[in-house]
Amino acid sequence: MVQKVEEATRGSATLDLILTNVEDLINTVEVVGSLGASDHVLLQFAIQRNAETKTSQTRILDFKRADFQKMKELLSGIPWTPILKNKGVKDGWEFFKSEILKAQMQTVPTKKKNKTSAKKPEWMSKELLTELKLKSDMHKKWKRGEITKEEFKRIANSCREKVRKAKAQNELRLARDIKNNKKGFFAYVGRKRKKKEAIGPLRGEDGVMATGDREKAELLNAFFASVFSQKESHLQPQQHGMDEGLGELQPQIGKQVVQEHLASLNEFKSPGPDQLHPRVLKELAEVISEPLAIIFESSWRTGEVPADWRRANVVPIFKKGKKNDPNNYRPVSLTSIPGKILEKIIKEVVCEHLETNAVIANSQHGFTKNKSCQTNLISFFDRVTSWVDTGNAVDVAYLDFSKAFDKVPHDLLANKLVKCGLDKTTVRWICNWLSERTQRVLTNASSSSWKEVTSGVPQGSVLGPVLFNIFINDLDEGLEGTIIKFADDTKLGGIANTPEDRSRIQNDLDRLERWAETNKMKFNRDKCKILHFGRKNGNQRYRMGDDAWLDSSVCEKDLGVLVGNKLNMSQQCDAAAKKANGILSCINRGIASRSREVLLPLILFCLGQTTPGILCPVLGTTVEGRC
Repeated sequence: MVQKVEEATRGSATLDLILTNVEDLINTVEVVGSLGASDHVLLQFAIQRNAETKTSQTRILDFKRADFQKMKELLSGIPWTPILKNKGVKDGWEFFKSEILKAQMQTVPTKKKNKTSAKKPEWMSKELLTELKLKSDMHKKWKRGEITKEEFKRIANSCREKVRKAKAQNELRLARDIKNNKKGFFAYVGRKRKKKEAIGPLRGEDGVMATGDREKAELLNAFFASVFSQKESHLQPQQHGMDEGLGELQPQIGKQVVQEHLASLNEFKSPGPDQLHPRVLKELAEVISEPLAIIFESSWRTGEVPADWRRANVVPIFKKGKKNDPNNYRPVSLTSIPGKILEKIIKEVVCEHLETNAVIANSQHGFTKNKSCQTNLISFFDRVTSWVDTGNAVDVAYLDFSKAFDKVPHDLLANKLVKCGLDKTTVRWICNWLSERTQRVLTNASSSSWKEVTSGVPQGSVLGPVLFNIFINDLDEGLEGTIIKFADDTKLGGIANTPEDRSRIQNDLDRLERWAETNKMKFNRDKCKILHFGRKNGNQRYRMGDDAWLDSSVCEKDLGVLVGNKLNMSQQCDAAAKKANGILSCINRGIASRSREVLLPLILFCLGQTTPGILCPVLGTTVEGRC
């Protein structure tokens, strides 16, 4: 249950409560006066309901009735090579996209997706519908006295048994295919939840609640755009640094490479703004790999980037906190699928250069080959625990950048791409890919207007994480303490026995603050915390900037792991056990079958296990035995 009253209702105490198990149901709670002579206040609130009277319907592609063979025949007859060789990148892309969409309209029918009516269960068949209708008719006859109770019970039991078998068969199929189709399993379980995960009303800066889908989309897009850094009008990223003696690359992209990327597409992903669906592209891999290779190679060589590859449909993902606060949503970009394939190809070249020349510092563990959250935690806390074990006091600063991925200035990133030695061709393409980007926010069936993206690397893109690593790579320069990063999650630590030791840590924090100012980034000082380890720790206070003192903490979540100031893992074990029990309860509620063949793969998958019979530390027994 969630308590929605945030003001005192009797003196300084909050005694009058509004409790709900659906947080988005209650909005605009206000104190409007007293109740007669009582010292309690009157509360006024709104109950949100679906006010749409008309049935909201959208049309989606019906791949079950698609004729992909005919689509291949239509596209195979197009002389792609001579046409695309005579067109520029942008005209060639528009021709390619229009031909795909034209063939799609002729061969892939659409169906209505009713937003208000309940979706028919996957296990429901025509035979079962007939059985259920018969059961309903027999129930009416029994009530009218036309048949006996025994006759009705016989038909009802038969119907119940057939429904149970149908559910069991469907759940067995989901369990066998869970590794390839995670979305299907979680959608099946999610449909059984009473509470639906949807974006509820949002409160704007003026305090007014936005309730319509379009209003919410516009409000979120305005907020996401407000965090961008100012665009540098005097600098053209596509020209910056191009004449500084960098090497020139003559990219060659083969048909086979593109075909392999197309064949490995996840057909359950959503399309980008260009509406090219991954299922269609995957089916046509053999036919469209050659024209796409021509477009990709020409784009990389010339630096021309089609507008579709620089547009993004932004899906807001709720993080934590109040759901009516736009600040508690993270933007994830859905971009063009073909554009992402070229990003993957370019990323391979960029990563090879970074690894060969050891460009990225060893302190970076995010989006880096052979490194992960685990290597980050192990390497850092191996050093911290060794210090503590030898009797030292240790202070660790957990630092949090505010909207780090969205604030990356394109002009400074261009400088750093040049500095790390990437070839001129690739730098030019990346700069053009980042410039003149636009985005819109999708909420339910509505979308906002387009807004310009003046800074940042797109969250949800392929190249974004690699570019961010390059941008933040020089954060370590000049530091005396131990620093370790996972993308923007940064930890700074050191021995803090003497005033000189603590002064070194403070000097490092000052250097990091200057780096942030120079690079137009900003630390979220409210989320930056200090953990003090060691029995003889003096709990020194540290600051960020001139007057922002950092709070000390007894426990912080470090890359998903709860770390206490006593360096024991009791809180993490409790959290892991709670999560595991929640997953088991979810399976217990959502899955009707109790067959070992169904339950075992689901539990193994959800607990991150792959082999039956191994010991599960959370459950205290073997996973196989638990089943």
